[in-house]
Amino acid sequence: MGRTVRTYRDAVRIEEARWKDFRRTLRPSQRDRFDRIFNYARGHADAGTMMVTPRIIEVILLSAILEMLGELDEIRERVQVLEEKFGRK
Repeated sequence: MGRTVRTYRDAVRIEEARWKDFRRTLRPSQRDRFDRIFNYARGHADAGTMMVTPRIIEVILLSAILEMLGELDEIRERVQVLEEKFGRK
């Protein structure tokens, strides 16, 4: 019999547990940000499962980067609308 391959979600959970001591030493606001990284990773589980043999931390961090870039794009669009409405400085 072959060995069972762990699921992406299990791998994220294991990786998150590996970082628990690091998380514990962070300030509360930093802990919230840290938790968001793993929440982003869980939100990209469909894409993460497509990696054949991922280094799970790379998938986790890439998921976080994708989410942050999306947020940055939204902020830029909002700033552009405000600048157009109120004029540039």
